[in-house]
Amino acid sequence: MDALVALVAGLLDGIRGLGVPDACPGDWAWSVTALGVLTGLLPTAGAVVVSLLRRRIGSGSGSGYGMAEGVLLGGIGVLAGGLLPLAVFVGAGAVFAQATQGVPAVPGLDAPTTESIRVATCDLVGTQSSYLGRGSVADSIGGDIVTSVTAVVLLGVVPLLAVMLVAVQARTALRRGPRWPAKFFWLPFFALILLTATVPAGTAEHLWVGVLVGSLAGVLVVPMVPPPSRARIEQLRAGRSVPPPPPSRPVPVATGGSSRSGRGPGTGTRGGVSATPSVAERLADRFAQREPERPVDLSGRSAHAGPPSVQRGAPYAGFGSLPAPPAARPPGPPPGAVGRPPAGPPAHPAAGPLRGAAPSGAGRVPPPGPPRRPTLAAPAPGGPPRAPRFRLMKRLGAGGFGGVWLAHDAKLGHTVAVKSAHAADPETEERIRREAAALGSMRHPCCVEIYDLLHASSDPGLQGMDGLVIVMQYVDGRSLGELVAERGTVDDISAARIWTGVAGALDTAHRSGVLHRDIKPGNIVVDPQGHPHLIDFGIARKQGDSTLTQTGYVLGTPDYLAPEAAAGKPASPASDGWQLAAAVSFALSGSPPRGESSDAVAGLRAAAAGAKLTHLPGRTAHLSLLKQAMRTEPHKRPDLRTVQSKLDTWLHRQGYRADGPVTAVFDRR
Repeated sequence: MDALVALVAGLLDGIRGLGVPDACPGDWAWSVTALGVLTGLLPTAGAVVVSLLRRRIGSGSGSGYGMAEGVLLGGIGVLAGGLLPLAVFVGAGAVFAQATQGVPAVPGLDAPTTESIRVATCDLVGTQSSYLGRGSVADSIGGDIVTSVTAVVLLGVVPLLAVMLVAVQARTALRRGPRWPAKFFWLPFFALILLTATVPAGTAEHLWVGVLVGSLAGVLVVPMVPPPSRARIEQLRAGRSVPPPPPSRPVPVATGGSSRSGRGPGTGTRGGVSATPSVAERLADRFAQREPERPVDLSGRSAHAGPPSVQRGAPYAGFGSLPAPPAARPPGPPPGAVGRPPAGPPAHPAAGPLRGAAPSGAGRVPPPGPPRRPTLAAPAPGGPPRAPRFRLMKRLGAGGFGGVWLAHDAKLGHTVAVKSAHAADPETEERIRREAAALGSMRHPCCVEIYDLLHASSDPGLQGMDGLVIVMQYVDGRSLGELVAERGTVDDISAARIWTGVAGALDTAHRSGVLHRDIKPGNIVVDPQGHPHLIDFGIARKQGDSTLTQTGYVLGTPDYLAPEAAAGKPASPASDGWQLAAAVSFALSGSPPRGESSDAVAGLRAAAAGAKLTHLPGRTAHLSLLKQAMRTEPHKRPDLRTVQSKLDTWLHRQGYRADGPVTAVFDRR
């Protein structure tokens, strides 16, 4: 005990020698407060050490730490948050208790220095020894009103505030990993309130005030130590807890095209280096080898005709640039195959492909030029019947203006999505022409590629469809809304990849003068490789082209509608940006940003009034950007290029690529 008293007394004398003012209640009293500041920084030092250690140990599976790592982190917390502060409190109390008792020299101090503790600096408190060394924490409560209130505040409220700040520091040090070791910091610190009940009240009050100041400073210091990167955590997790994958046969990869996933040519390779196929690749391989579905009999006699609405889990007609298929394919390839038209003259001059379409094997292409209007194929004026070009396989649902079907295109040699209007009237035909012309001018990995535009009557395989038919790419995937409903919300990495990818597609569309106007979780599809695609530009229109919109008719989904669009004002690129941020917010929280409306009218009213965003995700690194992107005033929102830049920079800092897949995140849930 004497050794502890001597150590603390030496610290106090050293602090006093730094020039502590001899103002009321005295230089020794202020030295005790300064010692309290240093005591409050002890948990901060422990939290910093934990932060540095976690950059090496990361976190694994289960509890996140091995037994040795857990004992180490917990031991640091108990030492920095409990044992060392307790020693300071007990030692300081003993110093002034002995000085009050009149000992010639306190251990660690000579006689003249000990005598200076017994000097009265001001009449308000008397001698410093009696002020700091008489009574105890337990005795201070129950005296006169002033003493009791002071004791409750300085020995009750102030310590509790310090405990909360220590808990914040510990949880900050353990971010991006299990936070259960934080209790070994704040629980011992909380126990100090009880364990120091015998310490003289004056000494304890000055120490706790200093501890609170030190804890406030620690809250600012701990975040300066960066957490372990997500890449490092994943690397350590994989190295400790993930068993080696089971052997499987390689997945053939087409060599004639490019892929967003970055796989190089060959079989089962990535960048030319042999690798085990991923889960997504194995599933895609199994999907590609299933039997093709039987053609649909539009007369209604086939038992395989699909329902008129979109079924849960059904594929979607997607808008994105995907790996091109080999040049030659057997007739009737499996559903889900995506490809581009082969080079060379069209097989049917009456139904030629869209001018300006990307050649086979094209990957990312330069920004679009001026919009080009697609050619319209008309039926042959006469002659013998031709073999059907299209073989309808199943109905995918209704989107935009009309029904969407999965079909095999004999001319292109792969599976496509064909979309038609429900009624062949001039207004609907003009809207489809506009949609095809606008989308045909776009070039972006997340924008649809239009293959053809023709009359339904021009091909026997389209019997039963009306008006114009758009032939477009087909993406087999699940909507973001379905994935969140079935497998839970996404993490920040996945949300950033979805956001930046779709934002790039929208920015390309906006530069072509096209607005989407119905961005929602149901219109963002994740393909089997984990890449997001923005689908269904069915209500897209050129900026300024409002002649075909009925007065008072609002296009869009109320829960994801921007305030200005809901209020009947002209839509703008900022409106699309708001809706995209709302869809990302749903992916992170599981709810629309304004909450789910009871009906469409209520949702429209809430959107038009700019209702408060009550359902934003609580814990996400993107909360600030979400709030900026969903401001009520369109001119205050960041443009899509700014959003992309911020997200790409954030992903780079975390050690991730912006174009990586998001499927793996869903699969772990």
